[in-house]
Amino acid sequence: MTSNEAPVADWVTIPDLYRDPFPIYERLRAEGGVHWVPQVGRYLITSYEAVHETELDQQIFSADEQGSLQIRAMGHSMLRRDDPEHYIERKAWQPALRPGAVQRIWKAKFQRNAERYLEELIAKGPGADLIWDFSAPFAAESLRELIGLHNATQQDLQRWSQTMIDATGNYADDPEVWALGKQSFDEVDAALDEMLAWHAANPNESLLSQLLQIPDYKMPIERIRANVKMTIGGGLNEPRDALGVAAWALLTHPEQRAAVERDPSLWQAVFDETIRWVAPIGLYSRQVTRDTELAGVRLPAGARLGICILSANRDERVWNDPAAFDIRREAKPHLAFGKGVHVCLGAWAARAEVAEVALPLLFSSLEGLSLIDEDPAEIGGWVFRGMLKLPATWSGRRSGSGVSDSRAAEARTDDAPAPRVAIVGSGPAGSFTAQALRRTFPAAPIEVFDELPTPYGLVRYGVAADHQGTKAVARQFDRLFTEEGVRFRGNCRLGVDFALEELERAYDVVVLATGMHRDAELPVPGASLPRVRGAGAVTRFLNTHPDEQAPEPLGESVVVVGHGNVAMDVARLVARDAAGLEGSDIDDAAHRRFTERVRTLHLVGRSAPASAKFDPVMVRELAGLPGVRHVVHGAGELPDDGRDARIDAVRALLADPVTDPRVTLEWWFGLSPERLEGMERVEAAVFSGAEGEVRIPTSDVITAVGFASDTGAPVEPGAHPDGRVKPGLYTAGWLRRGPRGTIPDQRADARDLALIVAADLQSGAVTASAPGLPSIDGETDFDGWRRIDLRERLTAAPGRERAKLQSREAQLEAAGDASLELPPLDAGGVAEIGAEVPTTILFGTESGGAELVADELSRLFGEAADVRVRDLGDVRADELDPARMHLIVCSTYGDGEVPSSAQPFVRRLLEERPDLAGVRYAVFGMGDRSYERTYSRGSELVDEALQACGASRLGEYGRHDAGGSIPAAEAARDWAAGVFAEVAAATVSRA
Repeated sequence: MTSNEAPVADWVTIPDLYRDPFPIYERLRAEGGVHWVPQVGRYLITSYEAVHETELDQQIFSADEQGSLQIRAMGHSMLRRDDPEHYIERKAWQPALRPGAVQRIWKAKFQRNAERYLEELIAKGPGADLIWDFSAPFAAESLRELIGLHNATQQDLQRWSQTMIDATGNYADDPEVWALGKQSFDEVDAALDEMLAWHAANPNESLLSQLLQIPDYKMPIERIRANVKMTIGGGLNEPRDALGVAAWALLTHPEQRAAVERDPSLWQAVFDETIRWVAPIGLYSRQVTRDTELAGVRLPAGARLGICILSANRDERVWNDPAAFDIRREAKPHLAFGKGVHVCLGAWAARAEVAEVALPLLFSSLEGLSLIDEDPAEIGGWVFRGMLKLPATWSGRRSGSGVSDSRAAEARTDDAPAPRVAIVGSGPAGSFTAQALRRTFPAAPIEVFDELPTPYGLVRYGVAADHQGTKAVARQFDRLFTEEGVRFRGNCRLGVDFALEELERAYDVVVLATGMHRDAELPVPGASLPRVRGAGAVTRFLNTHPDEQAPEPLGESVVVVGHGNVAMDVARLVARDAAGLEGSDIDDAAHRRFTERVRTLHLVGRSAPASAKFDPVMVRELAGLPGVRHVVHGAGELPDDGRDARIDAVRALLADPVTDPRVTLEWWFGLSPERLEGMERVEAAVFSGAEGEVRIPTSDVITAVGFASDTGAPVEPGAHPDGRVKPGLYTAGWLRRGPRGTIPDQRADARDLALIVAADLQSGAVTASAPGLPSIDGETDFDGWRRIDLRERLTAAPGRERAKLQSREAQLEAAGDASLELPPLDAGGVAEIGAEVPTTILFGTESGGAELVADELSRLFGEAADVRVRDLGDVRADELDPARMHLIVCSTYGDGEVPSSAQPFVRRLLEERPDLAGVRYAVFGMGDRSYERTYSRGSELVDEALQACGASRLGEYGRHDAGGSIPAAEAARDWAAGVFAEVAAATVSRA
């Protein structure tokens, strides 16, 4: 790509940026996203992609800017330093701001402060300002207590914060702004001198006190001063302005206000959408350390950059209609808290202050809260942006207010109309939708239909039989169908036993979650030859689907077309031996007949390793199969820099070559299918690549290129991406989005769909009056499924989870067998299993997220359980006890790195290679999908180091996307339930 000189945006002025930067940023993004702006004296970086890139490499885009306005205004804080100095100071600052400390210590204080300043607001009466009479004093007092500045007032902090922030953004070089900033600078130093001495003699939970208690580090006084000033700036204005803008947004968007008042869980969505829509910290600086290129523009060494978060968070290439405030929009990773090593330390405190305390309290307390037309709100700023004034009025005070009003909100939800709901399809999409609608409408009768006598669809018949951790999500669905008002109706076929029109007449809400089962055909000549089959059909056969006929056994050489996770599943199931299927629910005889002749598997994909669609963990799982040799073609250079998980996984295939293989896996990259050759059956697969055609002789071809719409599908898959066909008729899962998305994705989609249904009900487009559908001859209920489940488990061979009944007739017979005595229902939570399995939860974290998840998991085990929580930074390899299960919750730091505190643990494993045979662990990786190459890479590096020392990973590899809508703790709970289900199965199997 040819780079160019930066265009000059001499039309941009600071007053225009202050008034409304968004039209300016829109034009700058359209013109490339990197401009020299003379009035500002720096390059403005405005596109999401370019801003994101600056976060990935602190060696090129340095925070330690020479002549920094922030350094002049506040001193040289950690925000203006790069690692390793930045990390040392950040680690010292972290204890009081960790999410666990926020929840245990500070949230109650935030609640008390919010109630105090709400009372003062109410005392001033209608016409008071929500910013200056509530938000600002609340944020200032909360920050004053958190820091431990007991000799100052909240008014002092407001003045200090504003004047130093004004100086930080003093690009116009106004001498009066500098003078006011210097006055505050000196006042903070004087207050600190007194309070540091006091905290040294009076240890407590505040930031200053915690700072003085660090055993192995003493921060120099000038750095303490600089970092406290930085904390006073960002720690006050960020929650203040997020709270103000959120209130303004909800007061000007009544339909979204109504939605969140009905469902208090949406306050987190309000918070994130607010700081995406108007980022409180709108711009920060970086400096280029050497000649480089950004977004096709040449930047010279020493160039000063203005990183425009306000602009990046409204990039049209990332968000649809980004100028709109919409709490229902698809969750994507905004940049308001920064990314990489400088991600905001105070994020957890700000989130608790605003989303968990102040916003719910404000809106639940004041009846008729509204803006004043005659005195309109004002907003301004570009380096920092927030409400300048927000006068409001109200008609009265709601009874019972003054504390968190979640109970009242829940009561309002309980009192809402209860529509009668039919969901067609009981797979993950249908079951997650039933869960979400149950939470939204607790009194709604919900009936889930399935064409099979058994529930759970894809979980039972689509997930690979050797991945029992993934299948364990059915345990939480079991709990769903034991609730009053939720009914499973199996062996009921849409289009046979009832028509769609009948459902629409019989139910107020109909959700179609029937999925897409037919394998997409490979679009090349010869695709219809005998012995060319789809991966979906193969997986269903190996999962004993009653409608899937047994295929001809595979021959010696098999070509699998595709490099996605479905292809990885097929390859793994074909290449595994019987010992490797321990604890699965596979039909051993069918698996043996189908795979026993295979000697060579060719896995062929069109992409290079870095852009392949597979999960790198699944590739590593293949690399670890005993008796399997791997040969790699066309991968090109595989750099050993640890920055790309997929490349590292492909390199791992070649690490330990097998000399006498049972099966050989030939990996082919960069090849596109051209044709399949053969007369009476397929005999060869022909591909084209950079070096011409490649012909691979084969006895069988398995295509893993996606799925297509089933014949007679009730609606066109993907035609209604928001899930609404019309009010009252909706789609979920693959029928909604087309054949993409994982099981966890279905949970997030279900939440979105529940909001849409609730909005239709509120608007009157959907009513609550339908009678429901009468019983259908031959249908099975949940007790019938439990009998099928019991029969399959009782007849399982040693080392197997179950022996699935192979026909509908056999399933129906078991469902009606009253002699099968059903055991008490197992709640299936972690607590029951955790009480029996000693467990250590190890976390690796940079900003505290993984620690919070670890703490949340520990509370699920119950008081009687033997569970410990430890920081990976404090653990040695010889402390990993084989008698205990280890849950590892680890974030990714920087550009695909292990969190700094956990790096010594990993380094010792790799250098010392202790023998960890017998140690069992599971991994939950926390990351951000916007970092495509390195998403959850930090946790993968821990995983790889443990495996290299002989430890055994159990269960599915859990992941959480920070940009998604599902809370990390919720995703971790589901992951842990799956892990312990596999642990329990392995224990039973050994017994």
